[in-house]
Amino acid sequence: MGENETFFMSFFKEHSGELLIFGLILFILITLLIALPQLLRANLRKAEFSHLERMKAIERGMPPTQDDDKSRLASRIAVLVPIIVMISAATVTSFLVVYKSENVFAVSLGIWVVAGVVSLSAVTGGVALLGRLTNTQPEEEEPVEEDPKDSSYTR
Repeated sequence: MGENETFFMSFFKEHSGELLIFGLILFILITLLIALPQLLRANLRKAEFSHLERMKAIERGMPPTQDDDKSRLASRIAVLVPIIVMISAATVTSFLVVYKSENVFAVSLGIWVVAGVVSLSAVTGGVALLGRLTNTQPEEEEPVEEDPKDSSYTR
């Protein structure tokens, strides 16, 4: 074995955790660089389609459709908060393992319990908010039927 091989072997043994975290960060950044423009493009197409739909409704003399922004926001919160909390808990746990913390199990248990409680409360709150929003939306009024006894024909 040459000097270079022993240097690289000792380097990888000493810094394998750091190299793993660096690789994961690099993978996430490349994924974001690829996925984010596609998501923005899809959102732009959706906004253009919604605008065209509203303009056609106005041309036909119909009232434009209302966007349900509150429900969309509540559902996004109910979905995204648990995802971000779990990613954060996994990141902290991986740093604990890589840097060989003394109390890995105790700290990891605390992290994951808190992450679970936060995720559960976010999902529960989002579902409750969605339920409340569906009850507050205006509904079509049904015509009130008169009782035949109260009509003027039977008097």
